Amino acid sequence: MLRIHIEGEDVTRVVTLRLEGRLVQPWVDELFKTWLQLAERLRQGVGIQADLDAVSFVDESGRLLLGAMSRKGCQLRGKGPYIAALLEEILDTGPGRPMGRW
Repeated sequence: MLRIHIEGEDVTRVVTLRLEGRLVQPWVDELFKTWLQLAERLRQGVGIQADLDAVSFVDESGRLLLGAMSRKGCQLRGKGPYIAALLEEILDTGPGRPMGRW
């Protein structure tokens, strides 16, 4: 299960997607739908960040989506050894590294 909280949507210049739980299918698709709704805000000068502090596991499709969100301007952040390793892996998108469907 994954909970997606949207914070600061109407009152700040930064929208935070606070994620809680496991980012696995079918929840990856739900996050993708939410991301699509918010991505237009980037063109309006609003920053978007994903807070992964309360995420306990991310499967491969979740990693691919987070990587795509990052490349499109979403700031990924989180603490703890698992999330730190995950972010290092996601943000290391060197040449030739496949990034999947997104």
